[in-house]
Amino acid sequence: MNVRAGRRGMLAAILAGVGISTSVVAEPTKTVTVDCTRGESIAKALTLGDERKPLLVLVRGTCNESVSVSRSDVTLRGESGGAINGPDPEVDTLTVRADSVTIEDLSIGGGRNGITGFGAARLTVRGATVQSGRNGIVYAGGSGGTIDECTIQSNGRDGVSVESASATITNSTISNNARNGVLVTVGGAARIGVDNRNGAAGNFIRQNGATGIVISSGGYALIAMNEITGNGVDPTLPRQGISVIEARADLVGGNTISGHVVQGLFTRASAVQIGGPAIGFTTVNTFSGNGALNNVGGIFAFLGSSLVVRDAVISNNSGFGLGFSLRSQGQMFNSSIQNNSGDGIRLILGSALLPSTPTSTVSGNTGFGIQCFDPESSVVNTFPPFVAFSANAAGDVSPGCTGF
Repeated sequence: MNVRAGRRGMLAAILAGVGISTSVVAEPTKTVTVDCTRGESIAKALTLGDERKPLLVLVRGTCNESVSVSRSDVTLRGESGGAINGPDPEVDTLTVRADSVTIEDLSIGGGRNGITGFGAARLTVRGATVQSGRNGIVYAGGSGGTIDECTIQSNGRDGVSVESASATITNSTISNNARNGVLVTVGGAARIGVDNRNGAAGNFIRQNGATGIVISSGGYALIAMNEITGNGVDPTLPRQGISVIEARADLVGGNTISGHVVQGLFTRASAVQIGGPAIGFTTVNTFSGNGALNNVGGIFAFLGSSLVVRDAVISNNSGFGLGFSLRSQGQMFNSSIQNNSGDGIRLILGSALLPSTPTSTVSGNTGFGIQCFDPESSVVNTFPPFVAFSANAAGDVSPGCTGF
C-alpha cells in the first residue's frame, strides 16, 4: 500500500467530515471538429467520448441536419462561419434536453423552431444568429438559461418564447419577427435587459410584426435598459410596445418605448410597476410618439389593472398620455405627462388615481390635465405638492373629478 496516498485519502475524508472541501481537478474537455463541407455531422460528434465528461464541438461550414443534444456539458461553437440549417420544417433545428449546454457563435436557420430547450438547465445561447420557420429561441418545460449578444430576426412567429421556463435576455437585437419580439407566458419568468448580477445589458427590440414584449398568463418580467421601438408593422395583429395580460412586470428603468401604432404600454388584469429604485440604475422610462389616428398612445391600464408610475416621461403621444379603465387604479410619483394630443390623464368606468410626492407635472396636453370620464371614477391630491399643472388646453382637472 502507498502510505502517502493512504494518508492523503484519510486526511481528505476527515476534512470532508468536518465540512471542509478539498480541491477537485476538472475533467478534461474532449474537442471534436465537425467540417460540414466534407459531409461530417454534429449528430455523430455528439456520440463521441465519455458522456460523463465535457465535450466541445467546433462546427465549420453549414451542417444540413436537425440536431438533438441529450448529453450534458456540451458546447457547440461555430468556426469559419459555422451554421446549422434544419432541413425539415416540422422539426426544430436544434433541440436541447440536457443541462449545461452552450450554443456559441453559430448561425441557426431553417426547421420549425431554431433552438428549443426542453427541461434544459443552464442553456446558454451566445453570439448566435437565429432565423427559423417559427420561433427563434424557445425555453420551455422548466428550462432556464441566458441569451446574450444574439441577433434573432425574421422568424416566422416570435423571436424569443419563454413558456413555463426562465431566461435572461441581454445585449441582443430582436427584430423583424412576424409576431412578437419576446413572449413570456404560462408562468414563465424573464430578465430582459438586466443580467443575473443586476447589471445593465439592454436589448434592441424593434420592427416586429405584433408587440415588442408580451407577458401573459401568469408570467413575470423584469425589464430595463431596452430600446423598444416601431413594433406592430403587421396591421392585423396587436401592436403595443409592451403588453401585460393577466401577468406582472417591473419596468425598472432605462427603457425607451416609442413609435408604436397603439399604446407604448397596455395592461389587462395585471400588476405593473414603472420605475423601480431597488436595482440601482436609472428609474426613468420614456413613452413617446406612440399611437396614431384614433388609437390611444402612452400607457393604458384596463380591466382591474394596478399600476405604479414612478419617474416616467410620457410625452407627445397620440390620444391621452396615461389612462385607467374598468376599475383600474394607479399611484403616481415624480412623473412628467406632457404634450399629448388628448387628456394628460383619463379615468374611465370606476377607475382611481392617487398622486403622491415627489411632484408630478401635467402640462401642455390638448385635452384636460386630468379628466374623470364618468362619476364613478375619481382622483385625489390634484394640487401642489402632488401635481403641478400648466397649459392644458381644456383645463387642469375636469368637473366631477372628486376624491375617493
